[in-house]
Amino acid sequence: MGIPLRSDDTMSAKQTYRSNSTSIPDRGRRGPHTAALRFVAASFHSTSKLFAALLLMLVILPTPPSAAPYSEHQTKRPELFDPETGYRIARQRAATPDDIPPPAQLIGPEDARALLDQGALAIDVFGAAQSRFDELDGTWLVSEPRLSLPGAVWLPETGRGTLTPVMQAYLFDNLAALTNGNLAQPIVIFCIADCWMSWNAAQRIAAAGYSQVYWFRLGTDGWQDIGAPLFPVAPIPVQTD
Repeated sequence: MGIPLRSDDTMSAKQTYRSNSTSIPDRGRRGPHTAALRFVAASFHSTSKLFAALLLMLVILPTPPSAAPYSEHQTKRPELFDPETGYRIARQRAATPDDIPPPAQLIGPEDARALLDQGALAIDVFGAAQSRFDELDGTWLVSEPRLSLPGAVWLPETGRGTLTPVMQAYLFDNLAALTNGNLAQPIVIFCIADCWMSWNAAQRIAAAGYSQVYWFRLGTDGWQDIGAPLFPVAPIPVQTD
């Protein structure tokens, strides 16, 4: 038989039970702040993991090369340049330098917009498909429409490192007609970003005596970056007579 408890013993046992109960976490119940605390903890954990992943990407991924002077390009890869003219003769689609030999001048998108607003002539030298024109009528083989700066004149392939006599005449005959023979006419030369053909063409045109030649290095890509509109343009045919 059990030993009977006095009333004061019963009260003490109840108090002991309640005290022990409060010291043991109730895993079957959730207090009013448990869900919120777990959400905050999970969010912090996820954010920490995301931050760590981004930091790892910054460490592992290579940093894009910054633009270098053209002399550095020529020193590193002399076989890509004509030893006499200095024009780029191979791999035209590559990172371009951050300068250009005078008297041609390097400009940015806002400069190009200001010059066009003031009446500068815009010459697009973007390459045509297969770099060819029809020898019968002089029309260029263009596989898709070209979007260019407002009012631009498209003279494809005139930015190659070397030009045939036909292409030489094509470039300078059109320039003479477009400028009315005015060698002081401001001219903006462009292509797309990472295109050496505009670099070549700007120098070639400046060497012909045009005194205000501006190389718009970023071309139509840079134009879009400032939210300026592009318009369809057709290449000028080559005179085949």
